Amino acid sequence: MQNLQGVDYLITILENIKDLAFLLLFISSAIYCKQLKLTKWKRKLSKGEMTMYLITSIALPVYAAIYMLLLLGT
Repeated sequence: MQNLQGVDYLITILENIKDLAFLLLFISSAIYCKQLKLTKWKRKLSKGEMTMYLITSIALPVYAAIYMLLLLGT
């Protein structure tokens, strides 16, 4: 039984690391979207930059809304 508790502890640590990594990705995406928005004011964005700007502009609010719904549902 002692081994199962160790496995549960390891799974909990890995889940926490996964959550932290996702939080860092979310924050960096928001910062990158803000940077692209500032760049858009200075010059015309390339096709790749415009694609990333549109994807992050749509994905961040959608994820935030879904996350809030999941929090309210539990």
